[in-house]
Amino acid sequence: MADVFRRVGIDKDYSTMDFSGVVEDVQGWESRHKVFETVFQDVRPKIVFEVGTWKGASVLHMDALSRKLGCDTLFVCVDTWLGSNDTLWIDTDFRKSLMLQHGYPTMFRQFIYNITKNGAVDRIFPLPMTSTCGAYLLKRLGLVADAIYVDAGHEEDEVATDLKLYYDVLRPGGVMFGDDYSSDWPGVVRAVNTFCQDHGLVLTSGAGKWRFQSPLKTVHPEPMPLEPILSEMP
Repeated sequence: MADVFRRVGIDKDYSTMDFSGVVEDVQGWESRHKVFETVFQDVRPKIVFEVGTWKGASVLHMDALSRKLGCDTLFVCVDTWLGSNDTLWIDTDFRKSLMLQHGYPTMFRQFIYNITKNGAVDRIFPLPMTSTCGAYLLKRLGLVADAIYVDAGHEEDEVATDLKLYYDVLRPGGVMFGDDYSSDWPGVVRAVNTFCQDHGLVLTSGAGKWRFQSPLKTVHPEPMPLEPILSEMP
């Protein structure tokens, strides 16, 4: 995979990156939720796409699970590292995490510092771009994932777009899962419910996370009822 990313200018040479003032900070949201281990045990993924990464807490947890289970997983992290949510700009504490310099976020340095500190650089490939651009690029590069974790934009249209685009780069039988399936983020819930209904997918949810598996072969889904069919995630 390293050769593929070199073709688009990502050589992962961080030897001259300025880390002055940066200390390890892997703050995240439900980054050690049990769904991660469940997915890795069930799928044993070789390639994972993470859509929305922030400081890298969840991808570092997945990397640790991969090594524990002997999966040898490679990760692609798609994020602008500019703050994908208005709350991240409005909330004073979250805005500090953007590491603004002259009004421009530099938090990519935090992410790279964290994966370097945890010895994960060789296994994690960042794509510093919008989730839409990332999906099209991954498709052009011919890459597909065994599992895709979605936690980027939280408005209904943003989530709906991410689901549509990244489902095209999920292998048959692969798992797509994500965060913020709760009343706090109704747009996420509506987008996930609608996508699963439209594609005839069985949705499971629990403690703020959602998950579904793509069919092993292309099928024409039967119409789903208006109300989503949900079962509690194990």
